[in-house]
Amino acid sequence: MKTVDIVERIEGEAKLNCFWNNGIISDARIDFLNFRGFEYILEGKSPLDALIYTPRICGICGQAHLKATVDALENVYENINEKLEISEKAKLLRQIGLNIEIIDSHIKWFYLFIMPDIIKLDKNDLGIYEPLKGKRWLEACKTASETIKALAVIGGQWPHSSYMLPGGVMSDPTLMDLVTMQNYLQTALNFFEKEISGLSLENYLAFDSFSDIEKLQKDMRYFKELSFKYELHNFGKSYNRFITLGESNLFKNGKIKIKLVNKIDLSKINENEEFTFLLNQENNSDKKHTWSKSVSYNDNFYETGPLSRAITSNRKFIKEIHKNLSDSVFTRVMARMDELAFLIDDTKSLISKVNISEESYIKPKISLLDIEKANGKSAIEATRGSLYHNVKIEKGKIKSYDVITPTVWNLGPQNKKQKGIAQNAIIGAPSIDIAKIILRSFDVCSVCTTH
Repeated sequence: MKTVDIVERIEGEAKLNCFWNNGIISDARIDFLNFRGFEYILEGKSPLDALIYTPRICGICGQAHLKATVDALENVYENINEKLEISEKAKLLRQIGLNIEIIDSHIKWFYLFIMPDIIKLDKNDLGIYEPLKGKRWLEACKTASETIKALAVIGGQWPHSSYMLPGGVMSDPTLMDLVTMQNYLQTALNFFEKEISGLSLENYLAFDSFSDIEKLQKDMRYFKELSFKYELHNFGKSYNRFITLGESNLFKNGKIKIKLVNKIDLSKINENEEFTFLLNQENNSDKKHTWSKSVSYNDNFYETGPLSRAITSNRKFIKEIHKNLSDSVFTRVMARMDELAFLIDDTKSLISKVNISEESYIKPKISLLDIEKANGKSAIEATRGSLYHNVKIEKGKIKSYDVITPTVWNLGPQNKKQKGIAQNAIIGAPSIDIAKIILRSFDVCSVCTTH
């Protein structure tokens, strides 16, 4: 038997095809059917135009695309032996902006996508978590909206801000601006302590053992209880392989297949179009079913995202949960909420380190328009996981631009050797409701993915 379900309440939409055997999902397929094509749009454009286009790939992770573009263009300079000088102030403001975007998204994801679906397993009445009118749902949205204002202080707007550019940032915050940003961040911190964990941030950050899950209060406790009641600690497991391409003061790059290797070679990333629609319809065949490519590292599929970052960065609490419950839905969600706590703490610290007397921008000596031929790559950590950009420039114009998003890593189609990460995780689910929760645990973004 086969069932088809449209997965909405994500960035875009996806079609989930499930194949059943004795009431259990025996195979699954995820289709992304809306083509976006930003990679083609960027061809022939001025390199700096990418700073306007790529933040509009996604309304949730525009900062991530902006930073990935800036890093890739600065890598172009590095590859022609003209490495740019970037002030510490500019580096901090870039990371602060990205962190705030991730904090905003983590809060919305937990309350808009995860909690309502898990509560529906238990009862029809969502109570305070009811979309659009539930008390907690509204509080979460308000908290996220207040938090993202901190980004608008330095970015000028959100979403789709373009304040980063090769050489630094077009932002020069005052001391009052920095205090305002701290106040907005305090809103997220208060909400985490009062409603998400029921604990002080300091006490939560000290968690380092599996038994610490019993100390959780409020919404994380409710999530834990429902997860164990409906066996979400057993469902959603895939290959238990993880990759983190980007680095920051909070995240360490690396991969885990059997053991952790803290060295990433971007040349080992490979995209596959075997099941991907082509623009020339004459070259399409019956086996092509999605606009998403699949991506592997050294010929293996790896999960990316907050769980991967927790493992490669050695965050003890999540590593202990993972040791006991593997790469389950429960572990994946806990990793993301755990990351929220660390991001709030880290971002407040970063803001306090900004020296307003430093330069925000140091102009490059060479214009990208004058570069005859060069390429640049970047890998940064976005909300959902690792984001990779690869730009090639010829005669001052973009020759090609390749974007590989976290959703391609996690929800791309199978190849000849293996099922995709999420595809494999869904197999074994006992209901369509559980299957969709597994899918949402990766946080699906189809508009980032289909280019």
